[in-house]
Order: sequence, then C-alpha cells, then structure tokens
Amino acid sequence: RAKMVEIFTRECTTCDLKELVLKFIPEVIGKEIEKSCSGIYPLQNVYIRKVKILKAPKFDLTKLMEVHGDYSGEEVGTKMERPAEEAAPAAEAAEEA
Repeated sequence: RAKMVEIFTRECTTCDLKELVLKFIPEVIGKEIEKSCSGIYPLQNVYIRKVKILKAPKFDLTKLMEVHGDYSGEEVGTKMERPAEEAAPAAEAAEEA
C-alpha cells in the first residue's frame, strides 16, 4: 500500500487537475502501480475508483475561465420547438404522475 500511495502522490503533485483527469481516463496510474508492485506481489486489475481533494487549490478566476471558455456570445438554454404530436404524450405523462 505504501508503494501505491507513493506512486499516486507523485503523479498528483507533478501535474495540475486538468492533466490529472486526463491520466485517470486511460488508467495510466493504475497500470504504473501494477508494473511497479509486480516485484512485491502480482497485482491484476488495478483501477482508481474514487479520488478526494484533500487541500483545495487557491481560487484563480482567470484560470477557471481558461478551462471553461467564454460563452457570453452564445445563447445558452434557448427553448426548442417541438412538433405537436410529440408534445401531447409528454403532457399526458405529466398529468398522470
């Protein structure tokens, strides 16, 4: 376990949150733990199930906007027109509930 914790903390401290999520998706950290611990005990199916932030980073508005982009020019949440035959069953289902 100590070896797994050491690998995980090393990977987490060397990159930011955005890069860390990109490492979680293809299971890069799990494969590295599997390789390095194979001399101690043969592990199989090493997956990271849950991640918890222990110390929140400093809030930086410019970095947040860089990650999420600028949506001021687009119309977000506009109402869509639906044909009448699709709208009728949805209204009936709402009345029954």
